[in-house]
Amino acid sequence: MVKRISILGSTGSIGTSTLEVVSLFPDRFKVVGLTAGENIDKIESQIRQFKPSIVSLASEKASKELRTRCADLNVEVLSGMEGLIRISTISEADIIVSAIAGSAGLIPTFAAVKAIITEEANERGIELLPIDS
Repeated sequence: MVKRISILGSTGSIGTSTLEVVSLFPDRFKVVGLTAGENIDKIESQIRQFKPSIVSLASEKASKELRTRCADLNVEVLSGMEGLIRISTISEADIIVSAIAGSAGLIPTFAAVKAIITEEANERGIELLPIDS
């Protein structure tokens, strides 16, 4: 069974290493989402190789340039924290690799965990009730 994977921080060392493993096992993994900071050249190369359906860069300026460069591809290009959260919570992904350094990765990683818990509760018919004091 092919596992669909999203990588938050795909242009860093952990993200790049993860993509190397994916490239060794194309029958086991399909990349569906990638995020990066500002390294447009590297993520463009990753998009062309792995063909994710959605990517996000840190700034709108970088995303705009990437959209232009990848106009010949079928990829949605987002930006900022909204893009990070969207990719970390897409239902198409079976695996989320959070490879963003430091505190910048906390919010999208938390969003991914929250989405997993919510999906599991829904599948089991369990109602989650937040209780505030």
